[in-house]
Amino acid sequence: MACSETVTQVSLDSLDRSIELLTSIDAADAPFLSCYLDLETGAEACRDFLASEAEFISSGLGDIAQLDFDEAYQRLQEQFDGVDREGIRGVAIFSRSMMGGRFTEVIPSMLPFRNQLTFYRVPDIRPLLSLRDAYAERYLLWAATDGVELLRIEGGDVKTLAWVADKRVEWHAARQKSLLSRNRPLKSGRQFGGFALRTFSRVLKSAGGLKLVLAGDTNRIERLRQWLPRHLLKAVSQSVTVSPFLDRGRALRQIIDHSAAGCRAAVDLFTKSCLQAPLVRRRCVTGPSSTLEALESRVLDTLLITSNTTPTLINSTQSGVLESVDKERGQAALVNRGRYWDPGIELSRLACQQGIKTLVSNTRELFRQGGVGGLLSNATNVAVMPRPNSPVVTQRVA
Repeated sequence: MACSETVTQVSLDSLDRSIELLTSIDAADAPFLSCYLDLETGAEACRDFLASEAEFISSGLGDIAQLDFDEAYQRLQEQFDGVDREGIRGVAIFSRSMMGGRFTEVIPSMLPFRNQLTFYRVPDIRPLLSLRDAYAERYLLWAATDGVELLRIEGGDVKTLAWVADKRVEWHAARQKSLLSRNRPLKSGRQFGGFALRTFSRVLKSAGGLKLVLAGDTNRIERLRQWLPRHLLKAVSQSVTVSPFLDRGRALRQIIDHSAAGCRAAVDLFTKSCLQAPLVRRRCVTGPSSTLEALESRVLDTLLITSNTTPTLINSTQSGVLESVDKERGQAALVNRGRYWDPGIELSRLACQQGIKTLVSNTRELFRQGGVGGLLSNATNVAVMPRPNSPVVTQRVA
């Protein structure tokens, strides 16, 4: 019988709803404060960071913008003081003053964020998009000292699907299967591996797009690899070495952390292949202007973006595209009121509004192209700027 436990009070569904809300909120006269904090550093360290960043941002604001910032910052501090830190390791807080339509949103995280404070016309959702990849559903096959357990992990929710005592796991079945396959092929429908393997195979049969993570000490992970049938072995995305002396809670956190790191590594590898592999590179665009044009033309399949991008002076083309998008959504066109735009914030927002897959990667190759790029759809005739041969040079704000 399946049973559930909670690592953190965070779910993928609630994160998706928050991202949808933040991308749909109207831009207004007053900018947003987007705040991400690493709670593992401690409350005082977070407050010191906020005070330092607030002083830096305030130094470049005019009188009206300063009033908007002060009100939003006060609300942010109030929300931070009221956060229940039990079971969470990071928090995202968004706030806006009454001049823009008062708004506050608090999003807890099972993983720590990198400390960040941004004051911009719309929310910066990039860290949430990166977090969403780490929250994706995966199945964990954990070989502990007392038995083998199959768990389903999504966000902070962990559900045990099956458990078989170690003495009932037929580890020798893998060796028998290997010897048998050398002599003659297996007959269709014939199963080997005994009770434990049949139990796990039956549970995993209904899982679509299976991503399987193996966990245990080094010896047990190797035994799992030899024991699993070929079709399940192909679904293994990564392995996590866990000390048998850790308590269950700490071991699960370690597994989730390593799994999240594996997701980020996979995104980085995909990004590099898009920018370097000759066959894939032909479908790529890079740089803010060409990527924005691809978004406007509805020919972008995947947006690639770094967690930080350099704000650039906005030109007439970029301003026109963003204004037309805002008008389509019934929003006021406020882009021209600022001297600059942040392509990372703007393009990730537009991509989410269009339902385009967005991957956050901090690879050196993507930074060299201005921190923004994308993979085009399979359309044969795409009227957008091609990927440049040399890195994009962005113009910094004076």
